[in-house]
Amino acid sequence: MRPARSPLRPLRYEVRRATGIGTGFLVCGGALVMSALIAVLLARLGHTPRERLFAAWPRELPLPPAALAAGLLGALAFGDEFRHPALAADRGTVPRRLGLLIAKLCVSGATAVLLAFLTVGCDAEVLYIVYGREPARVPADWLPLTASWFGLVAGCAWAGVLAAGVFRSTTAGLAAVLAVPVLVVPVVHKALGGPAVRLAADFPVRLRAVHLLQWPLGGERYLLAAGRILAQPVAAAMALSLAALLCAYLFTALRTRVR
Repeated sequence: MRPARSPLRPLRYEVRRATGIGTGFLVCGGALVMSALIAVLLARLGHTPRERLFAAWPRELPLPPAALAAGLLGALAFGDEFRHPALAADRGTVPRRLGLLIAKLCVSGATAVLLAFLTVGCDAEVLYIVYGREPARVPADWLPLTASWFGLVAGCAWAGVLAAGVFRSTTAGLAAVLAVPVLVVPVVHKALGGPAVRLAADFPVRLRAVHLLQWPLGGERYLLAAGRILAQPVAAAMALSLAALLCAYLFTALRTRVR
């Protein structure tokens, strides 16, 4: 008797896989401790923007500890499948079903958002305890900064999931996450130079000029914020990387199904 397929079964399987081992909890705990230490050190050195201070992201590092931890957890989502094939449903091969991919993306994305929230909260609390109220003050433009921060951490987790699923390796998944700020961002920054930068800068002004985008309840404000975020090189590089990895995963899944 084969049980009927349920859309909740891959999600339940992925939640049990992620919470059934202690690796994820150790990685998240280490990222929180490392972020708190880096935030205290950056506040002591000074001359660090508040958004980078809360994220514990020095300019010398390609990614903050929380984003690296999210990318590692995403890479482990498929890396554990290929490392331990007995976890797979058909005993010996890892199924490339869209349901399993969606479940891994949902669980890794939720974990990344929770980790990003805990990182900012812990860093702000530690800064308040060590240095007082001034370094822990919330920036005025906290809404777009929060959206950018959550998008960066969740994008690293998704890049790790997709890259590990395509290349069948946890190491390859983490390498793809590191390749985004090291390799893709300079290319996108160079491609967006000159007229493209002015085009991205004038994008919010041109949106305000379009009467069709004057939505009720301030909807155009959120659209303008999303446009500003996507016009940045890091966000554009992450979006391009995710699109390329998703296409590669769908191609490999389709080729496996045809075989």
